Parts: sequence; structure tokens; C-alpha cells
Amino acid sequence: MKVEHRSKTLEIPPRILSYLNEKAGRFDKFFRKEPTLSVNLNFLRGKYTCELTLEISGRIIKASGQGPDMEASIDAAFDRLDVQVRKFHTRVFRKDFKAIAELKGLFQSELQIDDLEESPEGIVKRKEFEVVPMSEEEAMLQIEMLGHQFFVYRDASSNKVCVLYKRTYGGYGLIEVD
Repeated sequence: MKVEHRSKTLEIPPRILSYLNEKAGRFDKFFRKEPTLSVNLNFLRGKYTCELTLEISGRIIKASGQGPDMEASIDAAFDRLDVQVRKFHTRVFRKDFKAIAELKGLFQSELQIDDLEESPEGIVKRKEFEVVPMSEEEAMLQIEMLGHQFFVYRDASSNKVCVLYKRTYGGYGLIEVD
């Protein structure tokens, strides 16, 4: 597996680089082609964060983890990535979609993997609500009061439907729909 690493806030020691390569090696058994694993290690708000992006033939699987030290954040991220890869593998070999034949070619073979507790597929809940006109500031207040990760509203000035969401590392993002 090709491992690329970077960090904006840390100098990554050689022992951590070898630890990353060792952890990444456990995914070699899954894939026929050599995937690329991008590792981003940083120190933010008193915690180490490790973000992993596995790319194989245009497919991307992401995972991240946090911890009190670099190893703990790497372990948490790789554990999540392992679950994601196994879930992807299981779904590819369980489903019979037209596009799945191509995806099956990415993997070595159908490995026996312990069944993961799969979440229900498809829409499991449907909700209707009135999209109320308000300002961005009101929407930020609403998202905080509700404790949600996102909030849908109609912008009072532009009359566009907007989705306000909390970003992982602080702040908000805004999606405007035409």
C-alpha cells in the first residue's frame, strides 16, 4: 500500500511513520490493486487527530480518530477505517447491482469477514417541516438550541433554501440551494 503523510502542525517522527506503515499493511489482504492511503496528523485543541483517506480506483473511504497521543489517534482512525473497509467489502459481495461487478474486481476475493451489524439501508425516517424565513444568525441560534448538526431554513433576504451545518473542527458551513 502506498502511504502518503502530511501534517500542518506536527513534525512526524520516524517511529510514527513506521507505525503508520505497519498499521496500513493490514489492508493489503483486501485489495488487488495497490490503494493509496493519505494520512493527515495534526494537533488541534489539545488532542491529536488522525485523518485517513483510502483511495482505490476512484473510490474513497475516509475515517478519522482523536486521542491524547499520536498512537492513540492513529489506532482510533485505523479501527474506524477497518470497519469502513469491511462494511464496503461486505456490501459489495452481498448486493447484486450492475455496478457491483466492477467493484468486486477491486478486492482479492470474497473474504470471510465477521458479520458487521449493518445499519438499515434506505430511508428509515421521513420528516416534514415548514421552512421558515430567517437570517443566518437566527439559524445559528436555532442549531445551537436544538443541538443538531445541521438546520434547514429559508434565507430571509435572498429567499433561497439553505442548509447550515456544524463543521468538525469548529465553525459553520452553509449550503445554498437555487
